[in-house]
Amino acid sequence: MNHNIAIDGPAGAGKSTIAKIVAKELESIYVDTGAMYRAIAIFLIRRGFSVQELNPRDERYEESIVRVEEALREAEVSIEYRDGQQIVLLNGENVTPHLREESTGNMASVSSAIPAVRAKLLDLQRALAARTAVVMDGRDIGTVVLPDAQVKIFLTASVETRAQRRYRELIGKGETADLEQIAADIAERDERDMNRPIAPLKQAEDAKLVDSSNLTIPEVTDVILRYFCRKNNIVIAESAGFCFGVKRAVQLVHDCIDEKEKNGGTPGSIYTLGPIIHNEYVVKEMESHGVITLQDESELEQVSEGTVVLRSHGVSKKVVESLEEKEDVTIVDATCPFVKKIHKIVREESGKGKQIVIIGDPQHPEVIGTMGWSETPCIVISEKEEAAALKVPENKPLCVVAQTTFNLEKFKELVEIIKKLGYDIVVLNTICNATSMRQTEARSLAESSDIMLVVGSGTSSNTRKLYEICQEGCANTYYIQSLDDLNPIQFQSDSCVGITAGASTPNYFIQEVSRYVRRAKL
Repeated sequence: MNHNIAIDGPAGAGKSTIAKIVAKELESIYVDTGAMYRAIAIFLIRRGFSVQELNPRDERYEESIVRVEEALREAEVSIEYRDGQQIVLLNGENVTPHLREESTGNMASVSSAIPAVRAKLLDLQRALAARTAVVMDGRDIGTVVLPDAQVKIFLTASVETRAQRRYRELIGKGETADLEQIAADIAERDERDMNRPIAPLKQAEDAKLVDSSNLTIPEVTDVILRYFCRKNNIVIAESAGFCFGVKRAVQLVHDCIDEKEKNGGTPGSIYTLGPIIHNEYVVKEMESHGVITLQDESELEQVSEGTVVLRSHGVSKKVVESLEEKEDVTIVDATCPFVKKIHKIVREESGKGKQIVIIGDPQHPEVIGTMGWSETPCIVISEKEEAAALKVPENKPLCVVAQTTFNLEKFKELVEIIKKLGYDIVVLNTICNATSMRQTEARSLAESSDIMLVVGSGTSSNTRKLYEICQEGCANTYYIQSLDDLNPIQFQSDSCVGITAGASTPNYFIQEVSRYVRRAKL
């Protein structure tokens, strides 16, 4: 069975752009049905037909339709691929350069509703889908052309968003454009498409609605690919990949890189104290742009100028103060806001005379940095035995916080042990909500999967915790640090494969893993 994808939606929703990317990712054939209808529109314009006379309300309509049916006998539309690009031929002529012209679009909107036009192209489209896996986009692919498509998407966006996109496109080409008029034309075309008597624009009952108004092209593509995977028993956790703090940190480093390159490579170098996040692939990519990873504070002391990016895990108060004393050093604080919140709590509560207890990994840079904000020495525990053996002066109150990526269930367990010791205690659950959600989703997904893949760097604490959680729910759980780790795994076509990833795992690597699994299963 071919894995056909139908992408429908109104004009200007980005269907063609998205469909091309999805087709390339899935190694399928992209069929731009709209381009085929536009080719017919070009043919009709050249034959002297007008949009007005092909409007059913026009008094010339019936006569014009007969003329169209006769003219179509001399129209041949075909598709070729040259250098990986789709070429639309009209009677042997490459008309691709004319497909996006405004007059062509307006004519296609009315002519595509003519039965003879639709019949001429429908057979070609269905024949392509029967022969090979295709991604087709248009206005009625899921409802009429490929009603049995395995995956159906209805891609839309607000009229305002689509008008802005078209406006920017025209301005970018050096053409004049009226935003209000463009919006009016789009609204009018929507009305026409949704109310045409034959195959009107509408969402198929089994199509997934994707509103791209507030999404980037990669984000829309990711939604569709994840949906396709789910249809093939490959479920990628919604929370898999970069969390807010990591995404922010990576973006800040790239902003520094862009600024440096814009200024001709000056002034100074870009540094991070330790890797900006726990993912060696991301770090290597940054280093290829000249970012220097400092291994410890002694190396930081040698930096006299340039930009120092404080990584997402945060650093101690001492490190911040030493950097602030360097006049020629610019500080970019990429510390996760949730980590900074813990720094504030630790500083204030220790200042009140409380003993700070951090539940987390004592070797983790986040915990080390957090300890550096306490007015007094902290106690760090990570195991039940350490909690039970906790010794603090009887009259000293405790403030318990957690590493943001610590296992939530384990945190609760350790807190209960400490509470039983009878201390005056304040517990602040500082585990990031995204971490909690990621762990909860991973546990649920593992329990319903035949094979569970946890994707991320071996140096990532939160990824290791995800792996431990998934092992409890699925015996066939694998830690995937590179594609080589997938080679020994046997994927059956009917097996359900769950995929989750740590907060420092880039989306492109998650997609590489899902691509490997798709090929292995299909």
